[in-house]
Amino acid sequence: MGACQTGASFEPFDLVILGARVMDPESGHDDVAHIGVRNGRIAAVTRQTISARTVIDGRGLVAAPGFIDLHAHGQTLGDGDIQARDGVTTALELESGVFPIAPFYKRREGRSRIHFGASAGHRGARILLTTGIEAGHSLTEPETQVRIQMRVQDWAYAHLKTDELKKLRALLTEGFMAGGLGIGLAPEYIPGADREEVLQVFEEAAALKAPVFVHVRRTASALGDAPMEPIQEMLANAAATGAALHLCHINSKALGMIDPALRLINGARARGIDVSSEVYPYTAGSTLIGSALFDEGWRQRLGADYRDIEWPLTGERLTEESFTRYRREQPEGWAIIHNITDETVDRAIADPDVIIASDGAPFIRGSGHPRGAGTYARVLGRYVRERRLLSLMDGIRKMTLLPARRLETISPTMRRKGRLQPGADADIVLFDPARVIDRATFEKPTTPSDGISYVIVGGQVIVDEGQIVGSAFPGQGVRAHV
Repeated sequence: MGACQTGASFEPFDLVILGARVMDPESGHDDVAHIGVRNGRIAAVTRQTISARTVIDGRGLVAAPGFIDLHAHGQTLGDGDIQARDGVTTALELESGVFPIAPFYKRREGRSRIHFGASAGHRGARILLTTGIEAGHSLTEPETQVRIQMRVQDWAYAHLKTDELKKLRALLTEGFMAGGLGIGLAPEYIPGADREEVLQVFEEAAALKAPVFVHVRRTASALGDAPMEPIQEMLANAAATGAALHLCHINSKALGMIDPALRLINGARARGIDVSSEVYPYTAGSTLIGSALFDEGWRQRLGADYRDIEWPLTGERLTEESFTRYRREQPEGWAIIHNITDETVDRAIADPDVIIASDGAPFIRGSGHPRGAGTYARVLGRYVRERRLLSLMDGIRKMTLLPARRLETISPTMRRKGRLQPGADADIVLFDPARVIDRATFEKPTTPSDGISYVIVGGQVIVDEGQIVGSAFPGQGVRAHV
């Protein structure tokens, strides 16, 4: 792809964006220009007069590559529409992953407005191996989630024998060969996955040349330097095997040790280990109340107490009694954990190499965490414009180019995403830099972001003046190229 100055011939384009501030994080281009789109690709970025059948007035707006979310658990059409109004054009389920992979892609083909994809999920493969249940993408399939939670002792706490580990590795390879974008691994939710099992997952990933997207295992305590140990384990596995490593939500895993954790990651990268990390711009996490994360000792491990746990269906802060009741009666229900400091989030967001990712969960019955609806506008509005923790170009880079580069070695289509230049895919977001802001709250987590005017996927407008275009389904599956 060439520099963002000229493109193909100026015969009429399919779509033209006139007079926007065009920002391309790869080339550093930042200037007012017109964008010409043809056949789903950017064909020209120019100051010359161009025309098209469809014209968008981009004056006063920033045109950036569409935002790429590496950590989006919400994979329904409705979840995608909420993310689209936050500027997201590609939303991928990489931490938990999916198993089996093929049905996940098939169900979404021709039915998605934004691009979708998933890793081969260690969790799902382990559930199939130990219970016979095909988990699929159970986070958005409540009936399956209930069945899985009822069998949690089987799949989460069982220790796998040598022959079972061989079968597990074969399943993960099967998922990757079916297009899975690496391997998703979350040992905190699977206490039975010992260090040998996790090392074998890394060995299999290295053999496949597939990245591992990791939610690190539980720590002994949130206090002192205890959060460092599980991060060090994963870095050691990456160093020993050569597998590429992505550490999910470094803010909620490092907690008060964010500075040394970032030094670890950046030092490992400087010495040749392929490692990346991500952050969401909130001081609260969220998970299923029935998960292993809330096993006995969770208050010490999370540095939180009952009053720090919010039940989003009612907005109440929990007590020992209500926590015990919800965990027993509604183990598949979501809980919000308020245990991250502003300083931790600030440090991770300010690091130039930490990717922005939402960790957005499915919005079930209107409840959930606002990060699924407001992550990207929140970074642009609060951390770029209001607090000036990042420059606008740096903020865009962390939402577009960095996540694209994380995947482009195994998915060549990602080489055309995260850029705004001739030859790139026409996945584009137009926003008002003076107005863009998140509106989602813990009380109203699905409230759309403000200031995201237009979102274009594959050359088709899916958000028009802030509203979803219901007839547009240009989203494509992003798969590993094997």
